[in-house]
Amino acid sequence: MDRRSFLIAGGLTSLAATGMTAEPAHAAQASKPLRINAGFLAVDLSDTGRVAGLRDLRTGTDYVAPGKSVPLVSVVLGDGRQETPTRVQISPRDPKVLVFSSDNATVEVKVVKYPTYTTLEVVSLTAASGVDVQTLLWGPLPTKVTQTVGECAGVLRDDAFALGLRPLNDKTVGSWPNEHRSFGFGPDIFDNPYSLQVDIHVEWSAAAKTTWGSILRAYTYDYSKVRVRQRTSGYEIPLGPLPGPEGRIIGSKVALFGSGPDLVLTVLSQIAQEQGLEYPTLGGQWQKTAQRTSQSHFWVHDLNTSTVIAASQYAKQAGIKNIYAISGNGPWISHGHYQFNSALGGSDENAAKLVATAAKEGIEVGVHTLSDFIDSGDPYVSPPPADSRLSTGLTVKLTRPLAASDTSLYVDSGKPLGPGVQGKRLRIGDEFITYTGLTQAGATEWQVTGLARGQWGSSAQLYPASTGVDRIIENSYGGAIGDLPIIDEIATRLAAAYNNTGIQATSYDGLESASETGWGAYGFARLVNGVYRQLDAKDGFISETSRMSSNTWDAQSRASWGEIGYTDYTQVIKNNIFYSANYLPPMMGQQGLSGSSTLQMIETTLAHAASLDAGVNFETSVRSLASGSNTAAVLQAIRIWESARKAGAFTTEQKMLLADPNKYWHLSEGTPDQEWSLQQLDSAGNPIGEAQPVKAPEPGFTTPTPPDARVGELYAFKTTSSTPQTIRYEVTSGALPAGLALNKDTGGVIGIPRKAGASRFTITARNDGAVPDASVSYTLKVKPDNEG
Repeated sequence: MDRRSFLIAGGLTSLAATGMTAEPAHAAQASKPLRINAGFLAVDLSDTGRVAGLRDLRTGTDYVAPGKSVPLVSVVLGDGRQETPTRVQISPRDPKVLVFSSDNATVEVKVVKYPTYTTLEVVSLTAASGVDVQTLLWGPLPTKVTQTVGECAGVLRDDAFALGLRPLNDKTVGSWPNEHRSFGFGPDIFDNPYSLQVDIHVEWSAAAKTTWGSILRAYTYDYSKVRVRQRTSGYEIPLGPLPGPEGRIIGSKVALFGSGPDLVLTVLSQIAQEQGLEYPTLGGQWQKTAQRTSQSHFWVHDLNTSTVIAASQYAKQAGIKNIYAISGNGPWISHGHYQFNSALGGSDENAAKLVATAAKEGIEVGVHTLSDFIDSGDPYVSPPPADSRLSTGLTVKLTRPLAASDTSLYVDSGKPLGPGVQGKRLRIGDEFITYTGLTQAGATEWQVTGLARGQWGSSAQLYPASTGVDRIIENSYGGAIGDLPIIDEIATRLAAAYNNTGIQATSYDGLESASETGWGAYGFARLVNGVYRQLDAKDGFISETSRMSSNTWDAQSRASWGEIGYTDYTQVIKNNIFYSANYLPPMMGQQGLSGSSTLQMIETTLAHAASLDAGVNFETSVRSLASGSNTAAVLQAIRIWESARKAGAFTTEQKMLLADPNKYWHLSEGTPDQEWSLQQLDSAGNPIGEAQPVKAPEPGFTTPTPPDARVGELYAFKTTSSTPQTIRYEVTSGALPAGLALNKDTGGVIGIPRKAGASRFTITARNDGAVPDASVSYTLKVKPDNEG
């Protein structure tokens, strides 16, 4: 192990683990290398602030990618130049502050160490006279990890070690600016390493896979004045200004950590709780560890006030606890203002009555949304005047007058009307206009042809030369999308709708629209986190999403991509590899279900779901279930398969068999929720061979004896229940060694022991009531810090 002397930023904890001694922290020693300890990760910095090492403190293994030298912190100036520090030193005023200096800018970063992670926060940024600092870049930290890249979780791992970076507020965006890809290894990045069909996620991700390894990164943009941002297409969109601290780089904040792979969720749980991030729960259990997060739902196309009881009863027959309004992309008069339509009673008050009716049947209700899509009939658009806060590109000006009857117009620039965003729609005053063609008519003039005047309920008008013309950015259905103030209003409205009605599940379908405004992952955060923060009851609320970002990872429950039958099963498996890499629950996507569905089709989906331990969104309708002859059989099959899956009854070997796309299976029930029989079938439904027993595991623990700890050194150990029905872990007798704590959601035991000796304690896995609790007792020895 490298045994150079290091100055230690963020405290002296874990020095015994490194075998090094701390030097006095003062400016005269600024030439010595610096080290930031973050859990089991040591970030070594050169005297110019460049990342010189990313070491596992336990083994000394250096994970920094060879030949990839980057500054930990840099800035981009208003003219597009990257300004990298020429020196870094510990502040003489505060030993927790690192000062990164260059000719044009000085950035002060406060380093605060917690046992399992360390936070870095920009507390001061000063620029030379006349210098405009536009962007602050964190890294990207280059690693040689290739095994698993959790793009949205911001976690890289192999079998021995995990490194992570988490953005700690909305304005610290866990991804990279499109304008500055060349500063972040852009040509080396795999845009879609998991071959996702739904969309590439690299644009919104704190981690990325490269040709030589992987990176961790984040940035904060200065919006104290209007900035022109670029989408991935290169299209330019003016944004801002944002008021107060939200528009400034100061306050940009990330958490760094290193841990064993099995302790990642424990560290992420601690970061979220201690740093005030979103922490959705189900029955008090963190959703990232709750099996219920992957529960199956019924997506009911004709859910309304007259069908809610029948829909609830069908769901109960299938063992499903949530019915979800999907018809017309949700039960709304229009997307934008999100007022309930007549299906749910036309008001929050009547929707609450529908929810209460379902609750009497033991069923929860969810609703589908289209995020910040704005329908053409929504009040944000129609009738005139349209809201001025719709998302637009750069403004151009008429070079000639435009009469009400004209079908072509002339403007002073063509680029804002060219490719790069969806739709060909303009707004002049209160009039919406679509066009078909754009050609250059002169040195500084462009002709726009094929005009359709007076769109979206507006009327054609006369406009003089020099009138401003805005390019409207459309959503994928041909409507508008809202800029940030409308995104905030939609977040407030959706939260109010859920608070007023008791709705407990939702989607953010079309969430990419919040990024297409130009705001990127920051737009995601303002919508998704904005809804979560305004919920009155955060426990029990499940959200799905069409896209996942690092800035919404904490608040979002799950993704469930693909329509089974249209989406190839191979793609569903790829999706679930992505979910696993990002600590999201396994999900199958949507499966069509009717009363005429064949038992073989449904059981094939359920077998694949069991192989992945994945939930399914069953798309159905009361009408189809009521009229079909096979309804009772398929609902019973869902209930039986789901009960076995929830019990964790399938062995690893059985899951491998169930994953085979060329095999057919039937599961029958023995003792409810305890024993089943699994029979292979041929394509005609005839048995093949003998049936296999399927049995729920006995409640207990699968954890080995904990290793010894040492005073003053970070200690980590994970207890693991044998059943997925565990909802929390508790110390029920004795006590952990002083300095250690048990995470109730993950079973991780972690901390820094303060006193030598042996401690005996009992940990109990509290299960969901369907199976008994289980307990295990341990003796943990803490060695003195001077013992070999």
